[in-house]
Amino acid sequence: MSAIWGMIHKDTNIAESTVSAMQHSMKDFKIDYYHSILRDSVYVACGVQHFTKMSKTEQLPLYDQSNDTYFTADCVLTNRDDVIQLLSTAYPEHELTTLGDSELSYKAYLQFGETFVTHLRGSFSFAFYLAAKKELLLYADHFARRYLAYSLCDDKVCFSTAYQPLLAVLAPTERKLNRQWIASAYTNCTADTIKLHGATVYENIFQVEPGQYIKIHTDTHRVEKYTYWNPLTGLQKLNLASDEEYRARFLSTFQKAVTDLLCVEGEVGIMLSGGLDSSSVAAFAASELQRRNRKLYSYTAVPCKDYNAQNTRTHIENETSFILAQQQMYPNLSPQFIGSDKKNAFTAMDAHAACYMEPVKPILNMVNTHGMMEQASHDGCRLMLSGQNGNATISYGSIRTYIYQKLKRFRFRDAYREFRCFCNMHRVSKKYFIKVFFKTWREAHLDKYKLGEDCFLKQEHIRTYHVEAQERKLLKQRGSGWMDSERQRNGFGFMPLVYQHMGFFDTMGSLRYGILSVDPTLTKEMVELCLSLPIDCYVKNGKERRAIRDYMKGYVPDVILDNFAGRGVQAADFAFRVNRDWDSIKDEVFTLLNNPKLLEYLDKQKLEKLIDELKQKEYRLEKTDVAKAAVIASLSAFLNQVENGE
Repeated sequence: MSAIWGMIHKDTNIAESTVSAMQHSMKDFKIDYYHSILRDSVYVACGVQHFTKMSKTEQLPLYDQSNDTYFTADCVLTNRDDVIQLLSTAYPEHELTTLGDSELSYKAYLQFGETFVTHLRGSFSFAFYLAAKKELLLYADHFARRYLAYSLCDDKVCFSTAYQPLLAVLAPTERKLNRQWIASAYTNCTADTIKLHGATVYENIFQVEPGQYIKIHTDTHRVEKYTYWNPLTGLQKLNLASDEEYRARFLSTFQKAVTDLLCVEGEVGIMLSGGLDSSSVAAFAASELQRRNRKLYSYTAVPCKDYNAQNTRTHIENETSFILAQQQMYPNLSPQFIGSDKKNAFTAMDAHAACYMEPVKPILNMVNTHGMMEQASHDGCRLMLSGQNGNATISYGSIRTYIYQKLKRFRFRDAYREFRCFCNMHRVSKKYFIKVFFKTWREAHLDKYKLGEDCFLKQEHIRTYHVEAQERKLLKQRGSGWMDSERQRNGFGFMPLVYQHMGFFDTMGSLRYGILSVDPTLTKEMVELCLSLPIDCYVKNGKERRAIRDYMKGYVPDVILDNFAGRGVQAADFAFRVNRDWDSIKDEVFTLLNNPKLLEYLDKQKLEKLIDELKQKEYRLEKTDVAKAAVIASLSAFLNQVENGE
């Protein structure tokens, strides 16, 4: 695995000072070693991180004199054996087995041409410069798990895993911020960031999207985009003879998805909550690692010690008991409970801005995610599993979606049966359920989206960039998971914009801590399978999220599978921490919120109102208050970084 970067200059040779600037910009990341090729107007580089045994012998980047091609790669394959078998008709198998994953990928390119990537699985990004044709090919994996950005200027084309090498060589006029990107990102104060396909916070920097590759003609800067995978193209529902067959297909596909990812050297960790998704990933991972006589290190964020966590019928703020229940089933599970007691949402905000070089909207979870990654790095982990995409795949399934889809297809008997089963199972009155059902239907399909109180955008930007229309379009495309049409279910199951967001933060976390982040619920085979399953696999006998609850019986403790009411609350104590530390952080908070640079993008009166509310409620700030303040402050910290040129 590597961080990759490079430049192709149109007119002149690339100076050594440019090479030094790009490499030096990566100094704060956990890189094992650097290697590069500089020839006249072409520069390609790798900052190598060793995750697999074979990566230690790879020579990257490479120059193939036979076809005048430069190649650099950021790659861990999960179907390495399949690729070797596929290539064995053209190359000696004993030669292929000695190659690293990136070198195998290059052999696949030579064998199959530009569409070689359809034969690969895993986390990867590639850059090929075909010097004779003056073409730069940039590839992202199926879900852009490894981020890859590029910039186009008058005299050069640059690419990089991280923004830092690009910003190190772009002139100030080439690093202008993208106002539309900021406006679309800040329609609210949730963690959700990416709303524009292929765009970034910088006007002149773009990203390669999931399942795509691009071809840049470096002499003219013409860009061609190609989609090599989209699971919604030609999607067909799976039609098996029995539920037992669906269960067998689900388990075999999911188990293989987990096992295939366990290919790294070093220890394996997992971000583990008491929820269905990560618990299911942990079950298969622990089982396979036990077979190899190895541990699975789990990392669970828990509230700080002085917070009085409350577990109720609907909300679970401390999930320790669920982790311990899973440890009883899998003794090789080694739990670590991460409290990060002395930190809060405003801790290290400048450091986050310097690392990511974009506004860090998921700032509320940074205390937890970085606390877990820090501990995992200390424990020697080189792989971090999660189940963060599970709601869209393995644990999909709402009773309201089921009934809505059945009614649309005139399957009234099925709809009524599940309606009755659900009400009986959960002791919900039929009258109340009908009321909630029609309220959800109205909100999902009749009411127009309107910006909420957590939107701080200027009115002129709201109009100019049509942000309300944009949000309505996204909701129409991918629903909410609560009451989706079949089309919305498909859009919820394949969300390239969400993958761009997750891939960016996971890639940067990987560079920061030397740990590869992967999600077995987000693989090509799992997404294709879950999209093909009929809705009856996801809701049955009144049971929501039913595929994972029933099919994982015997693998995950019943106390987790049968928990229908309570859901884990992420960072439940984030407001408490800020109130606790208010005396020591309030000056910093108000300095960030009073930053005049914010007024370029946000409404002055809305900001002043927020500041007044914080002053009136200090020490008694509610979660909504802290969320608004932290998300806006993260934008302010980023704008300071940009101005300082750091």
